[in-house]
Amino acid sequence: MAAHLSIVLVEDNDDLRELTADALREEGHRVVALSCAEELEDQSRGVLADVFLIDLNLPGEDGFSLSRRIRQVHPLVGIIIISARSDLQDKVIGYDSGADWYLPKPVPFAELSAALKSFARRRQAQQVDTVMPSGGLRMQQRQLHGPEGSVRLTPAEENLLTALARAPSGRLENWQLLELFGLDSADISKTSLEVRITRLRKKLSLAGAQGQCLESIRGIGYQLNVPVQVIA
Repeated sequence: MAAHLSIVLVEDNDDLRELTADALREEGHRVVALSCAEELEDQSRGVLADVFLIDLNLPGEDGFSLSRRIRQVHPLVGIIIISARSDLQDKVIGYDSGADWYLPKPVPFAELSAALKSFARRRQAQQVDTVMPSGGLRMQQRQLHGPEGSVRLTPAEENLLTALARAPSGRLENWQLLELFGLDSADISKTSLEVRITRLRKKLSLAGAQGQCLESIRGIGYQLNVPVQVIA
């Protein structure tokens, strides 16, 4: 397969979850396998998923509710519901909940693989259609896209990167950055600012930024050294 995806699998059947996760990993995908919706925040923290594979009959929060919640936060992510419930009404509710595909169990792995390939082709076409600055990155809907992949930004990181990208020469002084975060000039605030800068610098690198992409200017502030296209 040309594109390897980051997949979050939510399935409460232990054997099926492990078999599916292993098969997906053999195809080169990165997989986080969870037994319930409640594990999502704890065990997939920091994972930028491309696709969610969701069973409906989960302990606690069910698959319909989880799909709706994911779709609200991640409007462009792929959602595939996999369930033994094959009634038309269940399928309609599944699609209304935000699913891109509704696959009745048992699902042949070849069919699941084909659905993932279809999503990967669609995602690649969307990325090609959106112009990215030469040697740079693109930020849209709190997603940072670059030659090495996509990274999820926090609201604070999105605001910081937007301010740097739109500043003259990509440079902001320390007082401007502190003001942006509502911090004062105390040493503890400067330390907090440095921590935020370090986290953003790491995410820029993960997306594919090279060299000193976010440089510290001693006694002045910070400068963004990679072009970033901000798409509202």
